Amino acid sequence: GMFAILIYDGRDSQNPKFHIVRDRIGKKPLYFHRTASGEWLFASEIRALLEHPKVPRAMEPIAFWHYLTFIVTPAPMTMFSGIFKLPAGHVATIHANGSASATSYWSIGQHISDPLTEDDLSFDEAVAQFSDLFRAAISRRMESDVPFGVLLSGGVDSSLNVAMMTELMDQPVRTFTVGYESYDGFNEFEHAQRIADRYKTEHHEMRITSRDALEFLPSLVEYQDEPIADNVCIPLYFLASLVRSKDTTVVQVGEGADENFLGYWWCDHYRKLEEDVYRSARQKRRVGFFQKLLGRMPVGSGESFEVAQRGRDNQHLFWGGAVCWWGQMRQGLTPDPAPFKSTPSCPIEGLLPASFLETDSHNVVSHYHNLAFDKPFDRAVTDHIPAMELSLRLPEHLLMRVDKMTMAHSVEARTPFLDHELVEFAARLPVSYKLSDGIGKRIVKKAAEPYVDEDLLYRRKQGFGAPMDKWFTEESFGSECLAAYMRSDIRHAGYLDDGYIRSMFEAQLSGRTNYGFHLWTVMNAVLWYERWINNNAGQV
Repeated sequence: GMFAILIYDGRDSQNPKFHIVRDRIGKKPLYFHRTASGEWLFASEIRALLEHPKVPRAMEPIAFWHYLTFIVTPAPMTMFSGIFKLPAGHVATIHANGSASATSYWSIGQHISDPLTEDDLSFDEAVAQFSDLFRAAISRRMESDVPFGVLLSGGVDSSLNVAMMTELMDQPVRTFTVGYESYDGFNEFEHAQRIADRYKTEHHEMRITSRDALEFLPSLVEYQDEPIADNVCIPLYFLASLVRSKDTTVVQVGEGADENFLGYWWCDHYRKLEEDVYRSARQKRRVGFFQKLLGRMPVGSGESFEVAQRGRDNQHLFWGGAVCWWGQMRQGLTPDPAPFKSTPSCPIEGLLPASFLETDSHNVVSHYHNLAFDKPFDRAVTDHIPAMELSLRLPEHLLMRVDKMTMAHSVEARTPFLDHELVEFAARLPVSYKLSDGIGKRIVKKAAEPYVDEDLLYRRKQGFGAPMDKWFTEESFGSECLAAYMRSDIRHAGYLDDGYIRSMFEAQLSGRTNYGFHLWTVMNAVLWYERWINNNAGQV
């Protein structure tokens, strides 16, 4: 299922009911609100709900707390008080008498817990099976009566997508690439062009500037509905505009490959942290001198110290691939958690865990790991990564940004790597087929060898991002963001330590440090609050 759906069930005339369903992976959002008079409202965008006169405009403080940790709000909460979203892989039933309950109908954990061994399936057999599944996933997503294309970075995922789509088409594939003026280190035009030339695609590219980004910020918070503190939203919006300008309305994208096949550099990084730091700390052993030394380094650099602390506190090692404010930096930002305490009341019984209402984001992490596994602490971090990513970062962050930025131009994005058969296959594979000798996405790269030059396949993953750290040092962008923070109600309400955040802004604007990720997370909330809570459009 691509879309979240609403189904009327009138088979029992004495108790008619509605079912609301979100697909397994969470490719599309489904928001809901119950008014004080008992009306149920549903929408695929929060701003549609806000058109209703009975829907309040207020921030949910505890949701803001978790947003600062994860750069998105974990379902079923949103940043809006009283507005909720159905988690991925859930179905909720709403009865005529107004009662409602929800259940999870799919979990990646059940497939991770049913593993294949290397004896069950050789690596070469797995590569062949992956190729068949991926080709079928692409083919299914080519069913369209409108022109379609591929977002091409020149990386493994999009390049393999282009190659296989070319095999399935009798006309050139349309490909689209975005980059930046002045910051060629962030650009992948050369890599994308090599793929476009090899497969003779109809290729289009564009460059954006920091001025483009700054002028887009009011529209960004308009389209986001609630904050998604990922700077990729900016280039993705412009890329979708390029797609639409070329009379293309459907594109295939690469989301899901790195999460399910352990392709990010940090997958091996966490595997090493688990072996070198976390396990011994969980066993209450003395942390080695090297880890202690790291822990005494300046704020923000003591990762091993923080990891050891998680082990000693019996917390999970992996919190997600995009965790922003945590550890010592979080203490500096929010030394007083009191302003964040609130008690949202979800109208669907059992959907909002009570532990989410505490100012401890580990409760969110623990909930997802417990949903996926009977004994989560018996699982290696390489099992936890896909389980956690499919629970939070993919549905509420990566897929949400794709949906909102492409739909802003009425472009539909389709995700072949998140075909549920391919996801379930990846979950059962031996870890060595995904991550081995520091090489992530091993099976995907092997399958791509006939299609993509080796130097492109095995280069360090560049990622799709914006030069946010650099933009913040530019007078127009950085100073205007600081000015917006200084006048914001979020600042005046005392949620954040003002001296701490201002010192970070000043250090960033001077070019001495790289706090772009952290400052952008704050700024996204600041701009969102001004637009949606204060209802002031067009403010930066």
